[in-house]
Amino acid sequence: MARIPARISSLPQEWPRFASLSGQYPKLAKALIALRAPRPPHVATDKGSPLPNSMTSLTFGQALETARNLKKLSTGSTGLDGLIGGGYDEGKIVEVFGASNTGKTQLAIQATVMAASKGWKSVYVDTESTFRPERLVQMAESRGMDAKAALESVFSVRARDVEAQSHVLRRMADDPRVSPAKLVVIDTVTKNFSLEFPGREKTGRRQGALGSYLNRIAIDAYLHRRVVLLTNRVASVTRNGISQDVNVGGLTVGRFISKSIRLVKEEGFVYANVESPSNGGQRIKCRLSEKGFE
Repeated sequence: MARIPARISSLPQEWPRFASLSGQYPKLAKALIALRAPRPPHVATDKGSPLPNSMTSLTFGQALETARNLKKLSTGSTGLDGLIGGGYDEGKIVEVFGASNTGKTQLAIQATVMAASKGWKSVYVDTESTFRPERLVQMAESRGMDAKAALESVFSVRARDVEAQSHVLRRMADDPRVSPAKLVVIDTVTKNFSLEFPGREKTGRRQGALGSYLNRIAIDAYLHRRVVLLTNRVASVTRNGISQDVNVGGLTVGRFISKSIRLVKEEGFVYANVESPSNGGQRIKCRLSEKGFE
């Protein structure tokens, strides 16, 4: 049997030996997959601070125990919970993407309400100035919750550029008001990267900076057992003569997420499906009310 690397921080170098264990520990291997990726060449464009050394000192045994005890956060919708296997997983990243006005921000705010119902703190990184505290209050009250307590459980951060967006990770490590957060919402994750690195000629720099950012988010989520929910835009592309909407960031985002939920609005209704070959095209019709997605 291949030697097990002593610490998670050694995985990028030890990955060939660790890979042979993935059949025995598939959940752990999937949870750690982001850690093997080398730092993108354009990391200088992402000005967020590196992760503190204390966050990379998890032993392999501790990582295995953590993977076995990860729990879920309900979406607040029975249908959506069923679609994604019971809710959002601790220690993992879930993406919600779709065109404008499909309910992405509604679902993101709803996640903070559900987190508050468990006594969790949340960090809401708002890159589009779409966070609405009054909507959070409405959702909480309609669910019979203490709206004031729910509102006070959310730490909202306006991030108008990549540097500010990346700085939030350092605040989660250093700021005692933020560090206990169990839910992190980033709405919208790719917006600032698209604005600061526009056009095809900057694709490499854009994807490199985005990959570096998501890599650090993924490591932080796993080591601190945080639920991370990303909302994302769509872009229209033509493949084999057929135009279709795809999530912005493509494979760069896909490397770090455990599930991708697509929202589509048709004839006044919102439909959700998980973008996965194993999903078999299943989708559900969602009803939006004062409670949010039901």
